Amino acid sequence: MIDIIQLILTTPFLQRALVGAILIAIVSSTSGTFLVFRGLSFMTSGVAHAALGGAALGLFLQYTGIAPWFDPILGALVFSVFVALVTGYAGESGITEKMEVAVGVSFALSMSIAVFLMYYIPPTQVPQIWGYLIGDILLLNTFDIIMLAGTALLLLLITMMFNKEFVYVSVDMEGSLAHGLNARLYHYLMLITSALAIALATKAVGAILVYAIMVAPAAASNEVVHSVRGVVVGVFCIAVLSEVVGLVVSFAVRASPSAIAGIIAALSYVIAMQIKRIRERVKQVGVPSRSQDLKKTISPPTPDGPDANHAH
Repeated sequence: MIDIIQLILTTPFLQRALVGAILIAIVSSTSGTFLVFRGLSFMTSGVAHAALGGAALGLFLQYTGIAPWFDPILGALVFSVFVALVTGYAGESGITEKMEVAVGVSFALSMSIAVFLMYYIPPTQVPQIWGYLIGDILLLNTFDIIMLAGTALLLLLITMMFNKEFVYVSVDMEGSLAHGLNARLYHYLMLITSALAIALATKAVGAILVYAIMVAPAAASNEVVHSVRGVVVGVFCIAVLSEVVGLVVSFAVRASPSAIAGIIAALSYVIAMQIKRIRERVKQVGVPSRSQDLKKTISPPTPDGPDANHAH
């Protein structure tokens, strides 16, 4: 184990993977937390797969010569913002079910465009599109790290500035509007920044790991922690632990670190559910015992007690 840790700390591509893991954990704790609060965990998958359609559009425009300057990552960002805008428009009334439907429709449209454009793209370029789906944290380059660092810093600043507003919008959209808060502005700001973060993280590590790290730690932390700040810290810790363990274990079992990290993150939610159930059982057992003691304290004397003659 010590040898593996030393190898990670002395190998450049493993160092980039470790830095990337920390940055993705920051993105998850700032963006994934509010998406789970809002009931929009499926949006992570929708945006990540929309990036495939955007990447396909970018490659198509480059190959046909229509817009040689149009980079695939730019297409991924455009499609991600499109999903965020459609989702935000459907959820202006605060109804989460409409937002989930909008994400599903946007998801289907983006994937359909990706499959359609793949027919006109050289086969040698198609793997670049599927790279957005699979990804590999071990293949991060310096540019990917810079993009992730900029995204994590931007999300961190926005979350610190509008933390209370994001919480209000996520928990009670209608109540925020009723109290005069410019809820629609914060609603769209939260969704668009989250979509951009998901798209850039997808470019770096793939849609599978992004969805696992963005959703599972936030869901797990939300089950066992009761404060917003505690949930954010819990998400960060679970995400970092999952990714670091994934990197270490991948050397021992010769497996994909992203796959192992996703499995660990998913298991954290299962463990959190069990912890919550144990807490509920303890409360259910403890409450009746306290109520019985209270009844004994205030119960009237029985006829056979010392006050029986007085009662007669």
